[in-house]
Amino acid sequence: MDLTQTVAARRFAALTLWLHSLLPDGLARFLPQTFIGFALINSTTFLIDIALLSLSVRVLGVPYALAVSGSFAVAAGIAFGLNKVLNFRSHGQLGTQSGKYLLVLVSNFVIWLLGFSTLLNHIGTPPEIARVSAGLCEGLYIYLLSRLWVFRRT
Repeated sequence: MDLTQTVAARRFAALTLWLHSLLPDGLARFLPQTFIGFALINSTTFLIDIALLSLSVRVLGVPYALAVSGSFAVAAGIAFGLNKVLNFRSHGQLGTQSGKYLLVLVSNFVIWLLGFSTLLNHIGTPPEIARVSAGLCEGLYIYLLSRLWVFRRT
């Protein structure tokens, strides 16, 4: 079964097309429809990430680096599947794409999550604010690499 042709994938494409049509012409030419889909999916999975991070640090007492790692891994897995099927509607091989996505995530993780957000947390920024700040940087980073390399249309 081709998951990219499901009712959910078609409805998601219709939603992002409609949202894209609401953009002013200049912005619509600059932002592709897939950026809107990526923003919807990754905003949702980012909320999952933040909720898991907060639960891990504040309730369970997990050290920050371990908590941010675990919450990121869960959210990233969900985001990969939803972006592959719903947003990019990619027919590429799962193994190849997941390998590329893993490389994107590892570099993103080291640069933005452990590097940047841990630095912010170390200088006294609350964990959620540190994570949101890093999330803004990582969102653009992951979108560009996903669109241009992981789910690249041939």
